[in-house]
Amino acid sequence: MILKFMARQCRVCGFPWLISNVMSWNDNGTITIVMQPEMRAVILHQGFVDTLFTEIGARLGVSIEHIAFEAQRNAAKEVFDSTFNMIPGMRFALRFKQVKRFSVRYFNLVASNCGLCHSDVVDYKIAESGVSRITNPFYMPMLAANVVGAFEAMEHVPYKAEWEKSGPDTYMLRVEQTEEKPEIAQRMDLHIEPPLPGKGRLESCSHCRAPRGLSHLEWKPDDGMIIDSRTKSRVLLLDGHMVGAVFREIRRELGDEVDELLMDAQRQWTIAHASLLGLTPTTEPLSPEKLSKAYDEYLSLLPLHGHGNPVSFKNEDGGIELVVENPYDPFILAGTIKGLYEALENTTSYVSREEVMPGVSKFVLKPA
Repeated sequence: MILKFMARQCRVCGFPWLISNVMSWNDNGTITIVMQPEMRAVILHQGFVDTLFTEIGARLGVSIEHIAFEAQRNAAKEVFDSTFNMIPGMRFALRFKQVKRFSVRYFNLVASNCGLCHSDVVDYKIAESGVSRITNPFYMPMLAANVVGAFEAMEHVPYKAEWEKSGPDTYMLRVEQTEEKPEIAQRMDLHIEPPLPGKGRLESCSHCRAPRGLSHLEWKPDDGMIIDSRTKSRVLLLDGHMVGAVFREIRRELGDEVDELLMDAQRQWTIAHASLLGLTPTTEPLSPEKLSKAYDEYLSLLPLHGHGNPVSFKNEDGGIELVVENPYDPFILAGTIKGLYEALENTTSYVSREEVMPGVSKFVLKPA
């Protein structure tokens, strides 16, 4: 009965009740977890996630899948640890089998509402193992890492995962207790920093307080998916610390060259995304009015997606200057701005980034 209540959607805007009550869209360009305000979340497109772990890995000549798995495991554990710790009496209640079974169903509900997958429990042996049928996973290794992290938060022991495909977009996932985590998992901190305050304002639904600027999202929890109705592409709501943890580890192993790869991958994706949104010029350059409107429209997505708060924008002398507070990831954002500039101006470019102060980045774009 409780889970059915939590699974309902707003009768006015269709936003999931669980998301609008667990997540907060703030005036500083961030999305945070209500019970753990320093823990950020972001809306990402599946196309970006695919690019991140396939194209960048291919360019580096090594797989980064295992690094992403361990970063996501730690992030998921942090999120569910905070949930359990901040509910009075929850840690004591988790001693009881019924509460653990309820928690596993809650994990499934969170996954479906965040657009990660649809999950059905096939078998669950308390304090030992679990088997689930996973449908429409956004990226199976990271989905498995989410499940492992959730079980580790609940049981306080390490878990491992294995999966195999059982049908179209369907997998059988098994998690079970193990003796210890890999060494890499133990050194991958999430590097959580408190965000700066802000003065932005997002229009909210009068009934559920969800941001009205996300009305283009179609929530399909029965399928475990969120669809952007404008582009028909899939998006997901994910923790905002995994990417940073992954690339800190890759830098440790391979050096700073990965930053350019990350930025360029995001640049290419942004060019394609701006085109899908119908913002790019066709044959003739955009008029000054249409160009300004296109920049405004795309940059307005940053706070809605939890990627940061654009507080200053200048478009003059053939280049642009953008100042963003609380950037989700400076290199991803540099790639976003570079891709947007090249898509709208129909030219190649050079981007420079300066950290004006902790939590504030300035990006300057000029024609190459």
